[in-house]
Amino acid sequence: MRSFVVSRMRGRPNEVDAVLQLIRETVWRRSDTYDPGRGSPNYFVFGITRHVVLRELERKYVPVDDIPFDAESHSEVDPLDALICRFDAHRWMVLAADYVGPSDWRVMGDLSLSDGDAQRIAAEYQLSMRGLRTVRERVRQVAQTVLAALAAADAGLPVTGSVILSCVPESGGFREVAEMIGDDTNTIAARLHIHPGSARARIATAKRLLMIARTVLEQEVPA
Repeated sequence: MRSFVVSRMRGRPNEVDAVLQLIRETVWRRSDTYDPGRGSPNYFVFGITRHVVLRELERKYVPVDDIPFDAESHSEVDPLDALICRFDAHRWMVLAADYVGPSDWRVMGDLSLSDGDAQRIAAEYQLSMRGLRTVRERVRQVAQTVLAALAAADAGLPVTGSVILSCVPESGGFREVAEMIGDDTNTIAARLHIHPGSARARIATAKRLLMIARTVLEQEVPA
């Protein structure tokens, strides 16, 4: 995707990295809208890439001779709302990246711009395909937890156990495990019908997500 962006941003080489970052943010923000029935991940990412690049080019192209002196903006987009949305997306991305760690974040950033070539990214980072899926799942869990915690903080919810718990994603069964924190491993394994070793791994992940949710809420909710 970088080569595509570079080719479209001719004459603006200093803006390429900023546009690529905007593409990454947009891909992550819209990842839940991906529908396998409508095309491969490659087409999904490329569609977003093309849209972002065109939007950036159009935004910065101003045909001065065609603008009357008394021109007014008729855009339906409130500039303040747009700034707030951009700030919120940046805030979420920064926090998620901090908790994910630079290694996993770099892998997912490259994967999102790889035209869906997961095998190439796995080889580049010396990961198995299973390892790459594990990285993707870790990033998804953290990103969803951070996003939910920010939403709770923005809604003014108090930092309580139930609010923290609600920030843990239900997918993967981690919220269910988080609800059982305090029970012994064998009890949790029996309830979930899984091996105790798998239960220990899920408990560790659930505890980490709870910690992330609590930390984000405590940082974001006014004292």
